[in-house]
Formats: sequence, C-alpha cells, structure tokens
Amino acid sequence: MNDAEALVRRFLSLWSTRDADGMVACFAEDGVYDNVPARSPMQGRAAIRTWLDMVFAHITRIEVEIRNIAVDGEWVYNERLDDHVAGDRHMPLPVMNLTRVVGGRIVLFRDYYDMDTVRALGMG
Repeated sequence: MNDAEALVRRFLSLWSTRDADGMVACFAEDGVYDNVPARSPMQGRAAIRTWLDMVFAHITRIEVEIRNIAVDGEWVYNERLDDHVAGDRHMPLPVMNLTRVVGGRIVLFRDYYDMDTVRALGMG
C-alpha cells in the first residue's frame, strides 16, 4: 500500500469515529471536497469542517466498506458502500470516489453517487 492509499483509507475510517478534526487534517489547506450530485464543491479546510459538523449533527456515524481500491500515482480510486447510521436506522449508499493526494494531503476528494438512492433512503 502506498502513502496516498493509506491516507484515503485513514480518512474513510474516521467517518465511523466522527473525528472531524482528523478528517480535516487529511486535507491540504485549500483542498476540495466535492459531492458531485449534491452540491457545489467545498474548498478549504474551514468549509469542509463546517460541512462535516452539519453531517454529524444528523448522522450518528458512517460505516465505510471499501469494496475495490486502485492507485495510479497520486490518484486513488475506490468503490465503497457507505452505511449512514442515524440511531438504529441504516442507510447504505453505494459510492464511487476519485481522490488526488499531493504532498501527503488530499487536494481533491470527489464522491459520485445516485441522488435517487439518497432520496429513497430519506437523506435528501
């Protein structure tokens, strides 16, 4: 496993512990978090932190299952199943992701998922 893959795996593991500080620290100062179908990209650690705080106000945790992962230099591609947990309710969402890691930090984290599935799960 190279450093870029290890960083992406670390970032994804922090969803289950709600460690927003640790998650934000994975990003470059001007890093971008892009939920492609849902909103405009968030740029910078402060914007990412604000969004994470909003997510954690509604979700108990997110259990991430990485199904496939591949690395090409500074690019990490992964297929996941993100189980959004709110109390005892589970809302599993299939996700594809592309992440670019430069200098040991995430400069771009881009998730692709289906908004119809999000709405059917009652999350959007």
